[in-house]
Amino acid sequence: MVENPRRATAILGGLVVMIVLVAFVQNLKPIEQEASLSGSKMAKAWMRASIQRYQQAWLVSGEPNVLMMDGFKLHMTDEGLVSPFTSDGELDCDYWLAVHYPQRKIMASELLKIRGVVKSNNYMCDYTYANGYKVVVISSGNQLKLSVENSAE
Repeated sequence: MVENPRRATAILGGLVVMIVLVAFVQNLKPIEQEASLSGSKMAKAWMRASIQRYQQAWLVSGEPNVLMMDGFKLHMTDEGLVSPFTSDGELDCDYWLAVHYPQRKIMASELLKIRGVVKSNNYMCDYTYANGYKVVVISSGNQLKLSVENSAE
């Protein structure tokens, strides 16, 4: 028989709480990863919607070379996309992100690195976040392709 039933109940209750906490912590990691992926996909969707919004405004405005919108003086391509190039012809992926995704963060994840590459007439902007995901924007011909990648894999 147990000499102190209250103490035994407290120890048993503490043990049960400890087991529940360990199980919760083990299951939290996949939930966190799924939330980061969802946040990255939402950022991609926001960018895509922004691209379409500027393209529609460009069409409605009569396809001008320059479009004034949202406080930006946007230099537009012949396809109605916002040009990410400076007047000196340099690729400015930071500017592209400021136009299409001004919040810059994905959920609470900070933007760590921006990388831009130009190959012939195409360009790529690569945005790496602290949560391990990258949003990649690739111009190919007259189209923009957006993708989300897990840079940790």
